[in-house]
Amino acid sequence: MKNHQKSGIGLICLALLIVIATIVIAGCMESPQGQQGENSAAVTTVTIRTTTAPAPLKTVQPTPAPGLSTKGIIIDPIGDKKTGEKFLITATTSLPVGTNLFWQILPDTGTPPTDLNGNSMMSVGGNNQVTKGNGMSNRIAQAVDLGRLVPGKYVVIVGEMKGQPSDFKIGDRYGYTCFTLK
Repeated sequence: MKNHQKSGIGLICLALLIVIATIVIAGCMESPQGQQGENSAAVTTVTIRTTTAPAPLKTVQPTPAPGLSTKGIIIDPIGDKKTGEKFLITATTSLPVGTNLFWQILPDTGTPPTDLNGNSMMSVGGNNQVTKGNGMSNRIAQAVDLGRLVPGKYVVIVGEMKGQPSDFKIGDRYGYTCFTLK
């Protein structure tokens, strides 16, 4: 009797596995639309919706002018100017108070500046020092007179003075930005 019970359970398990396999295979096979008959399997349409999560909020910060170098000096945006206009170049820096600076306004060549151009006949420039700011950054401010420049696109470069004032060299820490003179 024990042999019959063991073989009966084995047959039931085998039959159950065959039924499950048949259901799985039938569920995976789909007949083309319009050709479903009495023996066709039920078809379930699943719609998947992709939801895009909103990007995390960013802290609002002033957008620097295009081409700005952030090697220790960040020049505030200048905006368009008119021929003969006077304005103030302002910037923030991590350089210490009293650091000697050179600055120059040159015609924009499309290439980021890395130093002053002492030979340029179409430029305005000068020198000044870093002043005390608030918190962890100090300030740079320089009055500029555009009286002798003609309309066009210009670049402003401000950097720490290296060497002698007669050498017109800027150190590794400088910043620059562009503006249009109309």
